[in-house]
Amino acid sequence: MSIFHFEFMQNAFLAATLVAALGGVTGFFLIQRGMTFAGHALPGIGFAGAAGAVWLGFSPLAGLVVFTLAGAGGIAKLKGDPRERDLHIGMILVTALALGLLFLSLYPGFAEPAYAILFGSLLGISKGETQVMAIGSLFIGLFFVFAFRPLLFASFDPQAAGARGVPTRALGAAFLVVTALVVALCAPITGTLLVFTLLVAPSAIATRLTASPLKAVLLSVVLAEGLVWTALTLAYFWNSVPGFFVAALAFLVYLAVRLFQAYEHRRVK
Repeated sequence: MSIFHFEFMQNAFLAATLVAALGGVTGFFLIQRGMTFAGHALPGIGFAGAAGAVWLGFSPLAGLVVFTLAGAGGIAKLKGDPRERDLHIGMILVTALALGLLFLSLYPGFAEPAYAILFGSLLGISKGETQVMAIGSLFIGLFFVFAFRPLLFASFDPQAAGARGVPTRALGAAFLVVTALVVALCAPITGTLLVFTLLVAPSAIATRLTASPLKAVLLSVVLAEGLVWTALTLAYFWNSVPGFFVAALAFLVYLAVRLFQAYEHRRVK
């Protein structure tokens, strides 16, 4: 309990609790909508914005938000075959990463704030940033509360949802914007390199354990909370970045679930 004597750890745990809940819900819909690659691309696009903001003398978090929102807007406009869409997303990501490297090379010195966004930083989370995360989490949470059922319907059967009057394209675009904001909120905890882990891994595990959408969402949130709390604790005592532990623990839990299910399947047969 001694780690909670430090204000930066209190801020880190509060912020992590908020973003893990958002990541668990958002990741479920990313998987159901077949948009996991978009969830991977948005953090990379956001890093370019963070690097550009540092180069220009602005807050890296502001640049991260602007670029992730712009990336979400661009992805929302993509149409056609899913494979063609992923190809376009890949090209957007490659361009953004190139811009990020360019901005870093132009910065006169070591761009520590940009690297903190890239890898995540416990010490970089201030009380003010935690308050911003709380406000952002509130609005995103309200979106999921009101849009949960139509978004679920549109994710599982978009044709039927459209026929029933659900604005599937507008809802999909709004979901991408929300995903971009979730990425921006998660980045200070896990870093942009490993936001994808928090978005996808808990939901991937949850959907292996239950077929019920509501139970899968709740289990995904519980798993995400457990991952970030454990990762922050290990990062504090091992003096390391929390993103590594989030990814490593997620992989171990997913592997354990798959091995157990394979064993159960063989035992039943």
